[in-house]
Amino acid sequence: MCYFLYGSLHGDVSESEYVAVKNKYGLKISLGTKHDVKNAVKAAAEFVQEDYRITDWICDCDSPVGRHDPADPTIIELSNLIQDLAALSGAKQINICKTWTGKQNKKEIKLKLSDTDLPTFLADLKENTLYSLEI
Repeated sequence: MCYFLYGSLHGDVSESEYVAVKNKYGLKISLGTKHDVKNAVKAAAEFVQEDYRITDWICDCDSPVGRHDPADPTIIELSNLIQDLAALSGAKQINICKTWTGKQNKKEIKLKLSDTDLPTFLADLKENTLYSLEI
């Protein structure tokens, strides 16, 4: 089994503005709610749920997310993606987790994005925890 990174952007954002940001990056965060991410994690017990996956890698076991290196290029790219999405008018919350296949997140943590050093946060992200970054 494997870890997978999931994420969503919640809010009333312009589809065209969202797509413009999304197309700038190799990583993706889909439009959706925290509940959508929870359902994607739950569905992954039966098959790999692609809708809310952040990467298109086979799995995210070797992802730098949670590996304590805030200078890693993937961490920087994900941080920039989150910042660009958060800057969209109507953006309210970004949800992110790195969860073991077939398991549910053991914890949920809410943070203020403005109080968060994103590269450090992503590098130190705990597994099996759903984070909601309030914008």
